Amino acid sequence: MAVQNLVSAVLPPEDKKEILSMFGSIKGKLGFLLSMDVGEVQSIFKAGDGYQPFIDKAYRAASEHPEILSGVFKMAEFKKDYDLSKDLAEVDAQVRELAEGLQKTLMAVNSDALAEALEVYAAIKQNKDKVPGLAALHEDLAAFFKKTRKVQAKAKV
Repeated sequence: MAVQNLVSAVLPPEDKKEILSMFGSIKGKLGFLLSMDVGEVQSIFKAGDGYQPFIDKAYRAASEHPEILSGVFKMAEFKKDYDLSKDLAEVDAQVRELAEGLQKTLMAVNSDALAEALEVYAAIKQNKDKVPGLAALHEDLAAFFKKTRKVQAKAKV
């Protein structure tokens, strides 16, 4: 049987600990991150990528022509929000790239582990009557492959 091996690596405990610590540090640096419930997310005006040029032009106009804005408009807050938006966009791009790499690597390593586990299962199945204790283990593992009655009933329809 061909052996799949998409990922062959280890994450030493000290590296894992350091990585998790770095995430804690990052979260600390981003202490202003919000946690919003679904209702809050739905209620706010969302400026997707399509609005970025609009925001850029409005910011430039406000910076170049502050005299057109009312006295209650807080240009300092607009600048703060604008700058933070730009800074967070760069961070977000890096986080998304990292998350995508982690997700794909985790999927691949889980696929490797499943392929290997299936080989172990085949060996257990073949030797369940020859080695004491394997019959019970075989039953436990075989449960993952049993079809439910709903699936069987749908197949008959």
